[in-house]
Amino acid sequence: MKPLKYLVILNYLLLFLSHAARAEDAAESKQRMNILFLFTDDQRWDTIGALGNPEVKTPEIDKLVETGFTFTNAYCQGSWSGAVCLPSRTMVMMGQSVWRIRKKETRTLLPQAFTNAGYITFRSGKGGNTCRAANKLFDFNTNSGDNRHSNSSQEHADRAIKFLQEHKGDKPFYMHLAFDKPHDPRRAPPNYMKMYDPEKISLPPNFLPRHPFDNGELYVRDENLAPFPRTPEVMRKHIADYYACCSDLDNQIGRILETVKKRGFADNTMVIFSSDHGLAVGGQHGLMGKQNLYECNKPPLIISGPGIPKGKSDAFVYLYDLYPTFCEMASIEIPASVEGKSILPVIRGKQEKIRDYVYGAYKNSQRMVRDGRWKLMKYNAGGKKNVQLFDLETDPHEIKNLAEEPAAA
Repeated sequence: MKPLKYLVILNYLLLFLSHAARAEDAAESKQRMNILFLFTDDQRWDTIGALGNPEVKTPEIDKLVETGFTFTNAYCQGSWSGAVCLPSRTMVMMGQSVWRIRKKETRTLLPQAFTNAGYITFRSGKGGNTCRAANKLFDFNTNSGDNRHSNSSQEHADRAIKFLQEHKGDKPFYMHLAFDKPHDPRRAPPNYMKMYDPEKISLPPNFLPRHPFDNGELYVRDENLAPFPRTPEVMRKHIADYYACCSDLDNQIGRILETVKKRGFADNTMVIFSSDHGLAVGGQHGLMGKQNLYECNKPPLIISGPGIPKGKSDAFVYLYDLYPTFCEMASIEIPASVEGKSILPVIRGKQEKIRDYVYGAYKNSQRMVRDGRWKLMKYNAGGKKNVQLFDLETDPHEIKNLAEEPAAA
């Protein structure tokens, strides 16, 4: 055989191997899970119809509950700042605890882990009080610095839909939608504001005109959004506006999920819905904000997608557990700097829990620890120390403080 024939055969062989490699890469891309993270702002865990609130209308999120797995004890671990969203969002991006994220150390941020693994990364979200070091690492990043207008949720949804419509599917995607609602000012389009009549809104069972003692943050910005003492009329109006923003958000989430379906991505996309923390809005314990460690400060956490069973768990979860969970979903090695724990073993029924206790801290004035039944909180504020102990099995709204009862010593 002449040398020219050898060369032709060799070229055909190289061409075949090249096509085979590209086909293998394309197949792998289709098999790897897309991650769609819907991350709202100030949304309390009980603002979802399917989770037991008959007054709020959230049909799209209800579908995620009905098809997915819900965690009822997800926590933002705490904050050193009145802007609790800043450390919360930073913990998610670093996969680290509130006590570690401020330390100067080498770490792999969440978008970087996905980029290194061959994902295309997209973010649209609030620009302030967020982890800017991580935000700038996304392939596509659009900040929104203004949530004062009523269509900010639609803007984020429009950007997400545009990305999904233009995405060729040649790479798996990680989408991070950091909505800035239902954070105040609680304004939604008129049709949603009209959905809720304040006179028909229920007050929370733990409503109080004032908090029973100084918790160290009684007059922070959030608490000054309503007058003291709290009145039923004013609180019902705040709750109505809060629900209106939740319903508007729900509609925008529905638009995004419908686009995922139309583009053919639904069978290969994990959808995670959560928020940076909850909120006491409505006078829970006499409060309005998130600068506390009560159960009203818990966010929702729902996961739906291929292979995810319908179910519910009361396992303790920190929001920074989402980083390693996303990595496991995407078959990405969890970086050494991450200290969160994947919650997939709980979802898959391999474990009932991943920790026995959950801890919380707010500045230097509040500390919390709870197990499956008991919750202990300690305060050091205004020169006075206070203690609260609640039996969450019999008192889920934390109304009766047992700290001074001899039987609870």
